[in-house]
Amino acid sequence: MKALDKAKKKAKITVKVGGKKEQPEDSVKVHDWKAAEETAAAQEDSAKEEESFEWVLPELDADQIEEFRPIHYTPAPKKKSIFPKKTAANRAAPAILFSVVSAVVFGALLGFVVLKFIAYGDHQTKLPNRQAEGAATGAAQQEARLPALSIGIIQAGVFSTEGAASKVSRELASKKVPSMQLSMDGQRYIFAGVADSPGTAKKMESAWKDKGVELYAKEISFSSKKVQTTTKDEQIFARETVPLFQKLAKETAAAVQNGEVSPDGMKTVGTAAGNVKKLAKVRQETLGRLKKYETAAYESLAAYQKSGNRQDLTDAEQNLLDYVKVYSGH
Repeated sequence: MKALDKAKKKAKITVKVGGKKEQPEDSVKVHDWKAAEETAAAQEDSAKEEESFEWVLPELDADQIEEFRPIHYTPAPKKKSIFPKKTAANRAAPAILFSVVSAVVFGALLGFVVLKFIAYGDHQTKLPNRQAEGAATGAAQQEARLPALSIGIIQAGVFSTEGAASKVSRELASKKVPSMQLSMDGQRYIFAGVADSPGTAKKMESAWKDKGVELYAKEISFSSKKVQTTTKDEQIFARETVPLFQKLAKETAAAVQNGEVSPDGMKTVGTAAGNVKKLAKVRQETLGRLKKYETAAYESLAAYQKSGNRQDLTDAEQNLLDYVKVYSGH
């Protein structure tokens, strides 16, 4: 019974540390082994649950934790430069070169500006002289106007191509008949004579019948046109050229019809032609050509008056036709 009573007493476990018996507060007393096992099992289950629990950590930007990242940096080996290091003298060379180039450029620009000032001064000095010269002639860069021209003309044909017109012109030349081609409205016209009016031109048709040439008298007109003049002579000529042409056309047409030149008519024409011939400073291209053909027509007509050579009369008509071509601008 005593042994059973001792067994029923609670077991007591004493722990010795380092061979020494610890105080009662350091002793571990287990009163209930079954409860201890259950407690241990519960703790083990809890640990397992904790290990199997899925932890969700908040996402962090890389920038937020960048300072905590380890940086593994291996410095690259330094490359040896293939260029030698610049010495102080080498570094100074570009600066010296830049200074020299800048000085040269600045000097060139300064010289250019000085030359411009000199040229401008010369221009300002010469300008009054040029203005005085223009004032002396009275026509520096002034506009003149050629009056409208309306005349009688003899037509020898109308063609669509230049080749066909040129063939007829050669045939007329072989028969001693004057001719001139004029392009108008997409057609090539051939004219064989000029008169002061369509009525006079009509009377001229019979003069060429003996040469086997079929002609048609008609009227042709050209409007007034502007020309730029540079001299006083050009302005005078622009006013006088058409009246002289009409006088020449009248006397030449009369000579073609009658075979004679009127002395009174030639006297009037001679005075007008002499006044135009004196205008030596007719330099504008169109005006110069008009003067050339007009003067030549008068000289041919005057030669015919003296010699009676029919070719001189034909030449006078040819020069008048050339005048009309220049005047038309075609």
